Amino acid sequence: MLRLICAGITIVSAHSVHAQDTHEVIIRLHRAGDTTAIRNAPVTVDHVIEAGNTDSTGRVRIPDLEDGGHIVEAVATGYEAMFESFKSGPNIKQPIDFEMAPVPPRAAPKGEATGLHFADFERRRVRAVGTFFTHAQLDKATGRPLSNFLKVDATATIVPGPRGESFVASESPASAASPCYAAVVRDGIRIYPYTGATPPDLDKIFTEELAALEFYRRPALVPAELKDASACGALVIWTRSGNP
Repeated sequence: MLRLICAGITIVSAHSVHAQDTHEVIIRLHRAGDTTAIRNAPVTVDHVIEAGNTDSTGRVRIPDLEDGGHIVEAVATGYEAMFESFKSGPNIKQPIDFEMAPVPPRAAPKGEATGLHFADFERRRVRAVGTFFTHAQLDKATGRPLSNFLKVDATATIVPGPRGESFVASESPASAASPCYAAVVRDGIRIYPYTGATPPDLDKIFTEELAALEFYRRPALVPAELKDASACGALVIWTRSGNP
């Protein structure tokens, strides 16, 4: 009997040594540089604990979190994703504050205004003198770079740049060594050709970034607003950030 009692004490003691204390943790998110609360931001702890979304004060509670080191992740519209480490325990001050940096505003593209407007997309599409893709069509191709999308879905001529880029060119280039690159318009601004500019690398633009797309493979099809820069056709890109 004495041996059984001693064995029981040993088991209990071993469990106590290895048991991990837990405490409620309150995480609070605010904008970097001030105290503006970040609301409705999904928060994850240690990659697997879904803590929920922050409330109107920027807080979320995690009950019974084991004491020790952890990793917190959060995302919020208009902010850069956050990935930080923290410690929890009986002597850690609550709430635990984290800053999230606002996404810097997108710089206006350098180029020349064309007179093309997103509001006139449907009018141009009805004329059907080019190849047009709507928001819904681009959504179905999510994850595909624009180079692949244009080549497969618009049968565009995609040629390699000097550093492995992918550019769109006229369907009848002057020569393989000297392609005739199409004019490119982004949100109404002609970004190519433009002084000192090279065509945009279409491998770095993805369909889910776009609200609409227009492709004119021959100069004769290009809208009047681009006639002065369309010797090799034109690609007109409307982004979702500029045309929600």
